[in-house]
Amino acid sequence: MMSKIISFCFFLILFTGSNAMSRSNDSPNLEAKSQQKLSWNEWKKKTKIIFKNSNIKSNTLSYLDSLEFNSRVIELDRKQPEFKLTFDKYLKNVVTKKNIQQINNKFIDNKELLIRIEKTYSVNSKVLTALWGIETHFGSHLGKMDILRSLATLAYEGRRSKFFTNELKNALLILEKGHFERKKFKGSWAGAFGQTQFMPSTFLNYAVDFDGDEKKNLFSKADALASGANYLKQVGWDSNIPWGEKINIVPSENFKLLAKEKKFHNSNFWIKNGVNLKKIYGDNLLRLVIPNSNNNQCYLVSKNFDVILDWNRSNYFALTVFLFSDEIK
Repeated sequence: MMSKIISFCFFLILFTGSNAMSRSNDSPNLEAKSQQKLSWNEWKKKTKIIFKNSNIKSNTLSYLDSLEFNSRVIELDRKQPEFKLTFDKYLKNVVTKKNIQQINNKFIDNKELLIRIEKTYSVNSKVLTALWGIETHFGSHLGKMDILRSLATLAYEGRRSKFFTNELKNALLILEKGHFERKKFKGSWAGAFGQTQFMPSTFLNYAVDFDGDEKKNLFSKADALASGANYLKQVGWDSNIPWGEKINIVPSENFKLLAKEKKFHNSNFWIKNGVNLKKIYGDNLLRLVIPNSNNNQCYLVSKNFDVILDWNRSNYFALTVFLFSDEIK
């Protein structure tokens, strides 16, 4: 996260095994196009000058000197998926019997911490647990790639140079502030790190010290989960609204149009259109989401769905987070 693309790719690697490079039909299509004129060493020198003007100290900038270009990162960034996933397959890869048992065990084992975080930030602890599970398999898959090297490689490559150059600068600021040791600053190939897979900019904006050690450490379970909750709260989570529900309708052309429009309507509107709601939403509005599935699945979702989309732009991802969280008993 929270490069929205990044956490989606990490999720696929984590849960799909041989299907690791598959993607959902609603994930971004990233074409790799770049022309690099400067050599790697020339680019590093130029970047150090730019960052020095941003008041980053010389000893911090010296971390760039020893960085080598990582062609593997570019391969992962440019890798084209072999085939597309339907939502049915995507969901099935996460909500397995084994993972359902594990998410329940993790929720029970960490219930005291999760409830404290929920009370502090007013964010649903089950949803937070589902995000934790999907992002890093509850902290067991954090990534082993050097953050600075990955970000520098992606910034140099040029396809999303501006974005990754800014993330590289933020990563240097994180190290300068002493949040992590340089040698331990590792994560995904695209620069996300910690148990909730924050990008450096997200860390600087939303990370919190929840365990009281005066450091914001996303490799710490308490700090990572609380930071995730803080992020959700800051981008609009409302603890008083159910996320939504699966509905039993045949997706007619009218319903497909409603889904495409992404407009929110009250419960009465949906009831008049033949939807039987199982949950009570009061005056809160709902919109229709129809993922690409083999059995025409349809969902009505509240604005909290869009909060999860802020974490990751995939409808598949957001629906899976909520459905996975509903498996916590």
